[in-house]
Amino acid sequence: MNDFDAQAIAAQLKAQSAARRKPRTYNQRRSVLDEYKYELLQLDREGCSGTQLQTWLAEKKQLRVERSTINRWLHRNRVQDNSDG
Repeated sequence: MNDFDAQAIAAQLKAQSAARRKPRTYNQRRSVLDEYKYELLQLDREGCSGTQLQTWLAEKKQLRVERSTINRWLHRNRVQDNSDG
């Protein structure tokens, strides 16, 4: 009479959650800032702040990006750039 199987239901729910958490593809992980990697890293080396880079992107590239996004991107790419050489 009691057809409720908590273990089976929990296993099914966990499998559904795992299926939803598919790894992102390269294009989903790619940042819009990657297109300007060379310029951004050069300007960063010259001492430009995240706010200055935000202004440059808005004026020259017509791209609106939050300063915090630029700073996170720089941090990630500075580390990669330094580990290459």
